[in-house]
Amino acid sequence: MHQASKDFEIEVSESVDFNPSIDVYVARGDKMSIQVPKSSKYHKVQRIQEADFLQYFNQTLYKLDQLDTCGGEYYIDTEDYAEDYELQAFLEQPHINIRLSISHSADMCDCRMSISHSFTYRLGIRRKYVQLPETTFRQVFILMLEYCHERDAYVQFQDTLFAQVQALICNGKPIGGLVIDANKYFDKAKAEMLERKKNIELSLIE
Repeated sequence: MHQASKDFEIEVSESVDFNPSIDVYVARGDKMSIQVPKSSKYHKVQRIQEADFLQYFNQTLYKLDQLDTCGGEYYIDTEDYAEDYELQAFLEQPHINIRLSISHSADMCDCRMSISHSFTYRLGIRRKYVQLPETTFRQVFILMLEYCHERDAYVQFQDTLFAQVQALICNGKPIGGLVIDANKYFDKAKAEMLERKKNIELSLIE
């Protein structure tokens, strides 16, 4: 499921309950503009209503909001600290793998959060990546989640997000928060989902 404009694109997984994920691409300045996805020989694109997209978008954020990220193993890929960071967490209860990635190149900012139930790559991650403190991972998770919540702020705060994640990872200094009150956006997403549910019920009754 995609939402595309000239400045940014949001992609969310249809598998909200089992593998929720959100990916936010933001064009930087005049370097690049987002292109609306098009159908190809092997890939069919169908236009949907904004309300249908928001249903998946809000459910995804709700799932991430409710996730307890404590008590796991946390790792970071240290190959490129200039433009890209990838963090992984493995939690036994529940049995999930959290992957966070953020890149900040000359033409694009990419913020991605995803969850899976597979530990297939854990041994490889343990060997290749460096262990990360739980507090650092959790703060990066919260920063990225706060950013994903606010579609109107993607362009404005892309540089701030990356700078704060970078400072947090490199210096280990606590970050107070990006710009967002997490409770405010949790309540907003909940209200939108309830409104969507109400509209569906009215449609069924009619």
